[in-house]
Amino acid sequence: MEYQNILFEKKENGVAVVTFNRPKALNALNRATLEELADVIENIKK
Repeated sequence: MEYQNILFEKKENGVAVVTFNRPKALNALNRATLEELADVIENIKK
């Protein structure tokens, strides 16, 4: 899935980096961002 509000990187050493990317909204959370975050968390679990 391609994310609009989140930057996601899964490194080789098992570390995942999730960064909110909504600078115009001061990285405030909205429904779309929370849905993306939930998807990222599911992706990390795999």
